This record gives sequence, structure tokens and C-alpha cells, in this order.
Amino acid sequence: MQSHPPFNCPNQPQPWVRSLGPLHVCLNRQWTAAEQLHRAPHSPQYAQVQQFTQQLFLGEQLNHTEHRAAGHWSLRWAQAQGIYPSHVQLQHQGQDHLQLALSTQRQQQTFAEDVRQQRYCNPDGQPYTDILHLGIGGSDLGPRLLYNALLQTEAHAQHRLNMHFVSNLDQHELARTLPPLNPKTTLVVVASKSFSTQETLLNLEHIRQWLHTAGPAHADRAWVAATSQPNKAVALGFAKDRVFEFSETVGGRYSLWGPVSIGVRMAFGNSIFNAVLQGAAKMDAHILQSEAHHNIPFLLAYTDWYNLQLGVESLMLSAYDARLELLVPYLQQLWMESLGKGVNNAGQVLDGPACPMVWGGVGTNAQHAFFQLLHQGPHLCGVELLAILKPHHAHQDTHTVLLANVLAQAQAFATGQHNSEQDKKNSQLNHKTCPGKRPVSLMWLDELSPNSLGLLLALWEHRTVFLAAMQNINPFDQWGVELGKHIAHDILNAWQSHNSSDGRVDAITLNTMRLFFTYQQAQQP
Repeated sequence: MQSHPPFNCPNQPQPWVRSLGPLHVCLNRQWTAAEQLHRAPHSPQYAQVQQFTQQLFLGEQLNHTEHRAAGHWSLRWAQAQGIYPSHVQLQHQGQDHLQLALSTQRQQQTFAEDVRQQRYCNPDGQPYTDILHLGIGGSDLGPRLLYNALLQTEAHAQHRLNMHFVSNLDQHELARTLPPLNPKTTLVVVASKSFSTQETLLNLEHIRQWLHTAGPAHADRAWVAATSQPNKAVALGFAKDRVFEFSETVGGRYSLWGPVSIGVRMAFGNSIFNAVLQGAAKMDAHILQSEAHHNIPFLLAYTDWYNLQLGVESLMLSAYDARLELLVPYLQQLWMESLGKGVNNAGQVLDGPACPMVWGGVGTNAQHAFFQLLHQGPHLCGVELLAILKPHHAHQDTHTVLLANVLAQAQAFATGQHNSEQDKKNSQLNHKTCPGKRPVSLMWLDELSPNSLGLLLALWEHRTVFLAAMQNINPFDQWGVELGKHIAHDILNAWQSHNSSDGRVDAITLNTMRLFFTYQQAQQP
């Protein structure tokens, strides 16, 4: 094998590269110049983050509008208590929710192993081969991302059950998912924090009818629930020993660490899922013991906050790894449902957006789609690129080309070309002008593994809530989502009762509804 000489390049320092195990972040192309980052530990933003972190891990009421703590971290603490460097606690309504997390963790592990070892089978003694996961929002996007990403890592060797996901109320999704499945050998996981989500409950009823085609005994044995309201699940016919409870303090978009992802446990095994939790717990320990200059989620959130002050209201994220094709949809909910707020905790109207809008796609596909607009368009947009150094395939030559592309794009977005004042005035050249000067972050993992995936997702969680803390907003409620649900309820009542003055339905909606109704009536035989 031919050896390669070392790179002949100047030994330039990289002052703003930070690492935690297999995860690395480079901020040297960000707009937050060295002096701003050096001042960050003495900033009001860091003081707010420090206070927030302390309150988070002591179970204080951070979700003020819903009168709750934020306890999603307890789900990974239950797997890795020894990693945490300081005392933590989580009390809610007089109950120790750390103990709840521990108890449910043991319950999940036992059931998942029973399914995998074929001790838990259908009434005919046949093992289950598939899992159908019903949920929406955080009860869908997190488990879906985990399953999709882990399929092509070392976790694949432990993969035994296939997972299928239905989230949309649109029955076309259900219609394309069910045909290859056998109702006799399919377990159904219903993930709903409140167990009152309309989309999930309607899909549940359709699946109930489908399961009954295999016989009542099969249907009864196939149901598994993940919820913070176990009594509601039991009332709907779920067996108590297959209802996996998590704390009411765990927000839906922060819930992938617990029972919501029990299907991933069954598919890959407890050791794989526990490695995800351990990676996330390492990030928790990191923020609890790191100073500002080395606190990776803080540094990222600080650059997000700084860029917002300069009008950067959009952030394009591109992962250069096809296994992470669902990362952007997952982060869009985590980020924009948490930070999509118009007032702070004091009820004061914010001066501007509390976060940039996150969007993007998988590199190198994205390079041939919307990168052109970012290179030459006038839109003010930040760029974040993510690379995985070690692939899970043998084609290192192709992977080197992929890595060359991610490095090239990071440089091109930052430096551009033909962007001097003289070049821009040259009509023979200016069509090639790329302004550059984008704020660029480059992140990479040594390899994509269960542990590094947990580390990455927990990083984004802390980055999200830290940006909220810097602006004194609540990242744990979502009243805008509730508004649409309430109006949809009123429209449905008006539609069914033909009542033109029902609730909050305005005249334009009522007139459009009549057009919909008239068309449907005309289509009936």
C-alpha cells in the first residue's frame, strides 16, 4: 500500500475548535470573532445560561406557563447516574420522578428483551417480526431518526425487528404502510404524551380494526403504549404491564430518550439504545462541569445569539451522511417549536425572532439544489455543515471525495470568490462573484455510532434551551400549536352541524368550507 507524505502546509492555529469524545466543532469561520468569544464568559448571556443549567438539573419550574420542571434529562440519567458530576433532583407533584425514570427504564429493558428473545410472542406462539409506531411530532420524529440512523452503524448487527412509522392523519400514509405487514406478527407502539392527540387516536382506531382481522386475542396482545397518562391508555384497552410511563415534565420534542423510543429498543436491543443514552449523558456532564470557553452547546448558542443581533434569521444545516437524512426534520421541531416565541417569560414582546429558521438537506444532494442561492443570492443565512470521518462501508476513496466536498463548501461559503470591489464592477467577471462572508460552523463526528448519535442530539437540545435562556423565553411550551388545534376543532363542529357561527371560525373559512363540502357532496354516488 502506497504511503502518502504529510501535508505541506503552515501550522496555523485553530483556536476555536472544541471536542468532546468523538464530536468536534470548528467556529473559526463564524462571525463571532475571537474577541467576542473571549468576552463570552463575562457576558449576561453566560450568566443566564449558568443559572438555567442549575435550575434544570435541580428540577426547578422552568416551564412557567405549564407550571412544570423540564425533566427530559432524567431519562438518560436513569441509564448513566455515575456520569453526572453533581447532585441532581426532579420532584413533581410530590413524586420523585428520577425514581419513575429508573423504574420505567427497568420495565422497558425487560419487555424489549422478552420480545427480542421470543419470550413474548403472539397467541399462536409466533415471534413478532415488525413494529408499527404511531405518534406525531416529537412522538414520531425522534424514534424515526434514531431507527433510520442506526440501521447502517454497528447497531445493524443487533437489528432483529423492522420498524414502520405512521404519523400523519392523512390515510394515504397508513394505506402505503400496512400492506406488507402481517397483523398476527406486528406489535403496535402508540406514543402520545397526553394520550389525547387527535391524529394518533384516529390512527389507533384504524389499526385496531386492522389487528382484529387476525382475531381479538392477537389484537389485545399487540398493543404497547408510551405516555405520561397511563390511566388514559388503560381506559382505551391497553394492558397495564405494556403501558410505559414517563414524567409529565418531559416535553414531547425532548422525549426520544424514553419509552417513546421503546420500538428502537426492541429493534436493536438494550445495549444499543443504552449507548445512545450514555452519549447524551456525557453531554449533560459536559455542560455541568465545563467553563464557558469549553462548553460546546453554550458556544454554539452564543454564536446563534450573536448572529441574530446582526440579522441572520436563517440557518442552513447540511449533514454529509445519508444516514442522517432525517436530522433536519427532527431538529426543525426541536428548534422552532422551542424557540418560535414572540414574548419572553415576563410577557414582554421580543424585538425580533428568538432563533434563525432551520432548514437544509443532505450533502452532496444539497449542493445541487439550493447551495447556488446561498453562494450568490443576497439572502442573509448562516451555514452549518456536519461530516462523519469514518464511514460504515469499504469505499474510502468515495468517502474522501465526500469529505473534500464538505471542506470545500465550508471554505467557499466563508471566503467566496471574485468579491473585491474591482471584480464586482467588472461586467466580464461579476457573474462569477460569490460574496462569501457567510457565518459558517463545521461539525464532525469521528464515526456515527449509537454513542456519538446520543452526544450529537443532546448537544442540539442544550444549544436550543441555552439560546432560550439567553433571551429569557420558555422553550418548553407551544401555545401556537394549540391555537391551530382549537380552530380545527371548531371547524369540524361547524362542518358536521352545518352551523355557520360556530366558535372562532371566520367568514372566509366558512365560505371555503362550503366549497369543500359542496365538492364532496357532488362526488357521492
